[in-house]
This record gives sequence, structure tokens and C-alpha cells, in this order.
Amino acid sequence: MPARFTLENRTNKYGECPIRLSWSFGGQRFQTTLGFSVKKTDWDEENKLVKSNTQNHNGQSADDINFFIKRIGLVVAGIEQHFVGNEKALTKDTIKPAIKEALSLDFARPEDIIERRIEGWGAVVDKNIAEYYKDLAGRYYKFLCKARHILPAGGSFYILLELFGRGERIAVPIDRFNPQKENRSSTTLPSFQDVSSEEVYGR
Repeated sequence: MPARFTLENRTNKYGECPIRLSWSFGGQRFQTTLGFSVKKTDWDEENKLVKSNTQNHNGQSADDINFFIKRIGLVVAGIEQHFVGNEKALTKDTIKPAIKEALSLDFARPEDIIERRIEGWGAVVDKNIAEYYKDLAGRYYKFLCKARHILPAGGSFYILLELFGRGERIAVPIDRFNPQKENRSSTTLPSFQDVSSEEVYGR
């Protein structure tokens, strides 16, 4: 069942109702409020979105709230499609962090959120990390996120997107990432150095 967005009947002191997500899958039902509330008169019941040119008491505009509603809908649909297509069991423990990330302020694409979750990555975005890297073979990569694997002994990684090639994503263990400390003569450990966008794109 697609994600369904509704207004709760209860109202806060500002006369607004919380927006709720309901989603059924594999005989289970997942429900949560999104952290946004709007007046009933500002809710488009047919399209399940906030009416344009309105805002709630927190100053959150219809455009901002609808951005998150649409992103969550895409994330839910993508994860469900993957698990159903691969005949895997989908659990609340899988969808909860995906919804949380979709509501975060890092503005990740729904496709990236879906991929991180179905592959078992828990993203921890760090904006201070260099955006581009080059490996010893001269291949360029774009930094996507700092991540930890959901397995207890999974460790922390940088997730990089290969540029100008097959567009593959690779996970590089952080303890192997520092080019100053790494033995560059080794052929078993990957080595990367941060580079500027000017070098990557020739500008």
C-alpha cells in the first residue's frame, strides 16, 4: 500500500492538526507523525498536501512541508518496491531510519536514501568532509556521506560515487582513508586524496 498522509483529529493550542503517515506492508502497519502540523482549512484532502501559499504557526511554508511529504512518499515506495521485488521481508526497523533520514535537513535525494537503507547503511552526513577525492589510479569520486554499517562490527566508512565511469558507489573504511598515514606502496589498501572541483571538472 502506498504511503498515506492524513491529518489527525486532535488539535494543538494553535488550532492545527498533526500530519500523520500510515503505511501497511507485509501484514504490518507503520504509523508516525511527521513533526508538522497545519490547520484543517490549509490541508488539501484530495492531493494529501498542504495548500499553496499557507504556513503554520512555526512559519513552515506549504512548499517546505510538501517537500518532505513528497520525499517520504518516494522513499517508502522505493523501499517497498525493492523488498517486494526481491521477496525479502520488510520490517519496521528498516523503514523507521529511512523515514527519519527523509525528514532530515541534509536534502539527500530519495534515490540515495533508498539505496543506503536497502544496502544496510546508516548515513551520518558530515558537511566538513572534502567533496571530491581521487584514487591512486586517477579516478575521481564525489563524497556522498559518512556512514556506519548496521552490523555491530561494521565500522565507519566514507561512501563515494565514482565520476566519469560506471557511476558505482564504493565504501572506503575510514581507518584506511588518511593518505598521510597510509602506506602508499600497499596494493591492498585503497588510497584517496581530496581534490578541488576545478581539478575534477577542469575549470
